[in-house]
Amino acid sequence: MKRFCDGVEGALRHALVALVATMVVTVGWQVISRLVARLSVAFDLPQVVEPSRWTEELAGFQLGWLALLGAVYALRRGEHPGFDLVYSKWSAGQKRLADRLGFGLIAAFSLLVLTYGGARLAFMTLQLGQTTPALGWPMGVVYSVIPTSGLLMTLFAVERLMHTPAESQRRAETLL
Repeated sequence: MKRFCDGVEGALRHALVALVATMVVTVGWQVISRLVARLSVAFDLPQVVEPSRWTEELAGFQLGWLALLGAVYALRRGEHPGFDLVYSKWSAGQKRLADRLGFGLIAAFSLLVLTYGGARLAFMTLQLGQTTPALGWPMGVVYSVIPTSGLLMTLFAVERLMHTPAESQRRAETLL
């Protein structure tokens, strides 16, 4: 399971890098197109470029995708926020119990709310034929990141639940 999760994490890392790179290009084009349009109006020149309307919508979607998939990546890497000050003072048994409870709740939330609820939302918007205003994309495609991130988060939380006590102890020691 660890090797499979390592492969998924690697693919996710590459997807996040590509997402950030495309977001930089999208926002950069938005800024440039606005600047050129304003300069052409200010200097009474023929308008070469219209301010880009689709880039704002796409950048918003990219930010949402980045937040959800970034949370999955942070969970796998053990870099999600926590109460390390309190956690570090607990005994090994208390830490194992807190880990199991925490990752169990993450798995349950991810499976029920993100995966199940997100899949229902995506399918419902696909059935209704909802599209994005500027890009004309089906909203179900945009929302598909919700159940995808839910499945990945569930996978990584279950992987953490399967850790042996020794692995949980090593993780706790790295937080100190």
